[in-house]
Amino acid sequence: MLSMSLFLLGLIVSAVAVYYSIQASHRFGVVDQPGGHKAHDTVTPFVGGVGILAAMLTGGYVVSQYFPSFGDRIYVLLGGVLVLFITGFADDILQLNYKIRFGIQAAVGLAMVFLGGVEISDLGQLLSGDLLSLGYLAVPITLLATIGAINALNMIDGIDGLSGSLSIVSLLLIALAVYISGDPAYFSLILIIAGGVAGFLCFNLRYLGWRRARCFMGDNGSMQLGFVFAWLLSDLSQSNESVRAITPITTLWLFAVPLIDTLCVMLRRMWMGRSPFHADRNHLHHLFLRAGFRVQDAVLVLALVQFCFGAIGLLGMYAGVDELVMLAAFLVVFAVCFFIVLRPWRLVPLLRRIHRSLGMTSVHAVGVHVAGLPEHKLGSFADMLNRCIGPHVDFRFRAYHTEGNAGPACYGVIQLLGDDQDLTQAHISRIIAVLRREVGREPGVKVRQFVDRKETHDRRVGEKYRRSERRAGDRRSTGNAALIYRLDSAAGEPSVVAHG
Repeated sequence: MLSMSLFLLGLIVSAVAVYYSIQASHRFGVVDQPGGHKAHDTVTPFVGGVGILAAMLTGGYVVSQYFPSFGDRIYVLLGGVLVLFITGFADDILQLNYKIRFGIQAAVGLAMVFLGGVEISDLGQLLSGDLLSLGYLAVPITLLATIGAINALNMIDGIDGLSGSLSIVSLLLIALAVYISGDPAYFSLILIIAGGVAGFLCFNLRYLGWRRARCFMGDNGSMQLGFVFAWLLSDLSQSNESVRAITPITTLWLFAVPLIDTLCVMLRRMWMGRSPFHADRNHLHHLFLRAGFRVQDAVLVLALVQFCFGAIGLLGMYAGVDELVMLAAFLVVFAVCFFIVLRPWRLVPLLRRIHRSLGMTSVHAVGVHVAGLPEHKLGSFADMLNRCIGPHVDFRFRAYHTEGNAGPACYGVIQLLGDDQDLTQAHISRIIAVLRREVGREPGVKVRQFVDRKETHDRRVGEKYRRSERRAGDRRSTGNAALIYRLDSAAGEPSVVAHG
């Protein structure tokens, strides 16, 4: 009950802060404009960090009042969070040079080490059960880990709800480990922060009737959350004065998806002869979107992956699996992910097949393809479309007879007319269900979604250096097809039917 109260406290404080920040940002024009490499098409406030900061300050107050044993370190943590919030907000508005950002992040990391007393002093029992002490390398490695965590969470913040969902999964897993270790101060703080992330996600996730985010996390949110992870994972993985809640190797599993994604993308850029900081669209979430996953589906899948990774790390730790074995397993996972990301044209078709096997509708679908239609039944088929589909959506139906096909069957394409892709996808799912019920039982008739072909990472398009990367032919015929029937229908209006 107390745990839920702490979580709800963070959620309410964050949600209220974000709500009023959205109103203020629209009033003062502090919004993210579409364009460039950005995927959104409407102006959107980047004030998610305000809610997370409000939850952080609330958590800091609770810890300082009820857990004085935490000491003055809470003020160092809150000070670092506040500095990075301001830096991130300035970056969202002014697009700061990366050298300035790295300099501030390094300064905050040094404060964490020398004022907060948080540093990675050892890597756990990697060598025959003995602690692998870092000695003089402790401070540089702590700084590297801090800057890496801050920027990893920032780089993966590419689609609505992703960074927040990954963060809340990791935070709750860390809270579980802290609870088991018996640290009520950290447990309370983490639950309030997790509630703060949940409050932000109320405005950032796509759910129910919301087809786009009402606000973004922005650098102001991702930078402070990345610092929080750097602090928590560094402090909780070291013995110091308290019990070691997690091992250093377990921290890799608890932060696996942002870490692996960032390292894989940066290494791929260097492999291709580019700067590791050169923006592209080869992050894991981008590949899921190219494969046809909806934004919310990609977020759900990656959050589940993060949960599985974190659970593996914790279960391995509690089961007493050797830390060197856990490190080797993580490196194997990383190597496999890098091999996959290095060849996105192989991963995207695989994700498409998985997507189709789950019965999901691709975001690239623009209509429905029906094969094996009897030519003499096109009129009754068109009447059925008017009756079942016409009242709900504008559509265009075209039937074709392929050159060289001597049989009576043909194929048809039902293309939906509309600009809202989310609505189009919902209509396509419903239309496929209707068609399978009405005509799907007829012999030879096959119904599937009709996907708009794009050249992006299509193995059938463009030159490939190795024969194994080429496709002998195209699944979709390039032969001539004769138009034999067409129907244009507007919802709520008489349909216009014409024969080709």
